[in-house]
Amino acid sequence: MLPEIEDLLEKMNSHRTELLTILEGLSKETAERHPEGEWSAKQQVAHLVQAEPTWVEWARTIHHEPGTTVGQTPAEGQIFLQDVDAADNRSLSWWLERLRETRAETLKGLDEMDLASDDALSRAGRHRTFGDMNVLQFLRALYRHDRMHMDQLTGREQSFVPRQASGDTD
Repeated sequence: MLPEIEDLLEKMNSHRTELLTILEGLSKETAERHPEGEWSAKQQVAHLVQAEPTWVEWARTIHHEPGTTVGQTPAEGQIFLQDVDAADNRSLSWWLERLRETRAETLKGLDEMDLASDDALSRAGRHRTFGDMNVLQFLRALYRHDRMHMDQLTGREQSFVPRQASGDTD
C-alpha cells in the first residue's frame, strides 16, 4: 500500500473517531441548536452523510476519466439542502448510524478502486468550485471535511480552509 493511502486511511479513521466522540457527547438540545443561524449538529451530520459518497464518486470519475469536470451544480445543491433542512426531524443516534454506514461504504469503495500507483493518485480533473484537483486531493477532502465540521461543532477556528491548502499540507 502506498504511504499516501496509508496516511489517508489513518486520517480518515482518526478524524471520524474524533467527530463521533464529539457528537456522541451532545445532548438532544445541543444537537438541535442552531448557533447564530448556522446548521445544527444534526444538520451537519446529514450534510456529511450526503457529501461523502459524492466526493468518492467524484474521485472515481476523475480516476477513470482524467480531465473531467465534476462538482455540485446549483440544482443539485438545492436538493441536498432539502435533506439537511429536515435533519432535525430525526434523532442524533439515527444520523450517527448513517454516518457509520456511509464510512463503511466509503472504505469498501476505496478498496475497490485501483489506488496502488502514484499514477492513479495523480490523475486530475476539475472541480466546479475548487478548481484543478487530483484523485488524492478529492479523497483527502473526506477527512478534511470531517475536521471542518469538528472545528465548527467545538467552536474552534477553522484548521483547514479550502483553496488555501492547495499544496495539500494538513
